Amino acid sequence: MGLFSGLEQFGIKVKDVDIYATPDENKPNLDGTKKTEAKPITEEECLFPKTYTCPICDGKFKSLAVRVGKLRSIGQDLDLRPLYKEVDPIKYDAIVCTHCGYASLSRYFNQVMPLQAKKLRAELKGNFEGLKSEGQKYSYDDAIMRYKMVLYSDVLGNVQNSRKAYTCLKLAWTIRGKLEREAMNISEKERKQLQEDELECIQNAYDGYILAFSNEHFPMSGMDEVTLTYLVAELAFRIGKYKEALTFLSRILTDQNVASRIKDKSLDLKERIREKVKEGQ
Repeated sequence: MGLFSGLEQFGIKVKDVDIYATPDENKPNLDGTKKTEAKPITEEECLFPKTYTCPICDGKFKSLAVRVGKLRSIGQDLDLRPLYKEVDPIKYDAIVCTHCGYASLSRYFNQVMPLQAKKLRAELKGNFEGLKSEGQKYSYDDAIMRYKMVLYSDVLGNVQNSRKAYTCLKLAWTIRGKLEREAMNISEKERKQLQEDELECIQNAYDGYILAFSNEHFPMSGMDEVTLTYLVAELAFRIGKYKEALTFLSRILTDQNVASRIKDKSLDLKERIREKVKEGQ
């Protein structure tokens, strides 16, 4: 017996229907033909050139930005790195002035105090030789160099520790993106170097946030205290500081007001720490 047999008497003609398909998969085209699979979106289609005015030299320049509406989320890593299908938007968050070399994460680009601008102007003037043309998209190597320029500007401008820590974290995420998306084209030697570089960035992100906890106010890096506490615990775990990670986790697990999402992540991290400690015995 066909699942839809007998419906013909009502004038209903059912052909090739998968009862567990999504609605769009069952829906025929207007001409009655079967729908074809949607064409994959390329990285270039997710990008557009955005114009910026540099707060250091007043020069206008363009930098590639991501069309948020084109992104399709596929979750996040345990250290809260967001993951998307078509494009890695983290590659495009480091903005570099093509005239003077000032660089910043997009959220902080215009947050420059007069004394910071004066120092950056003096340090960068005459030293910057410009960026090569990256074409219609940035490679991971392009993005990594841009993040290094952001970190250099952060140091020159003596920005808050949490801001430098966030730059280090996003550089670590960018390096990880290269390891994942370009795995087939990376030699074993390069892979090991990139893994070391990622770990160095995570170490510096952890150090920066530890300093920030003692003298900065929340939110930091767009995160509330509970979220950042979990993140720092995860960073501590990744650099082998299990005792410190557990100390941060205890702040979350003993708080009755913490959302279940973060508490579940914290319990999972506690279990991963327990397994690592057990392996080391």
